[in-house]
Amino acid sequence: MADTVRVDYLYPPNMLDGDWDEKQGNRRVVVKLSGESDGTGETDIVKVDLSDLKTLNGNVPTRTAIEKIEYSVWGMICKLEWDRAPHKVIYIMNDSEGVISWERIGGFVDPGGDDRTGDILLTTTSGAAGDTYEITLTIRLKD
Repeated sequence: MADTVRVDYLYPPNMLDGDWDEKQGNRRVVVKLSGESDGTGETDIVKVDLSDLKTLNGNVPTRTAIEKIEYSVWGMICKLEWDRAPHKVIYIMNDSEGVISWERIGGFVDPGGDDRTGDILLTTTSGAAGDTYEITLTIRLKD
């Protein structure tokens, strides 16, 4: 059995429905990640795939800036990273709940600079069956 996980775009709603010709680009997206562990965990799972997104200029973003993370993590450790070589840690949440905001400084910006995707990855560790996480990311897209 595998962990039960969900990725939901809260803003814009129904982000991944329809095709690109019908969509307008976005400056920001808000995505909610949730999961319940069966004890096996997740390792470097793509949660936000940049190729699914589109900026105001109609381009797939090359980088993102994390403006805010709201989280409730129970019984495990969750690590968010950008897919870079090596991965760049965004934030580590450890069996707690809270809010971290970089809005006042323009967001925590993906350093970019290599040929990796810049997708946002999640890894969970130290989890047991029934442990849960709920993480909401406010992400600014960059051309």
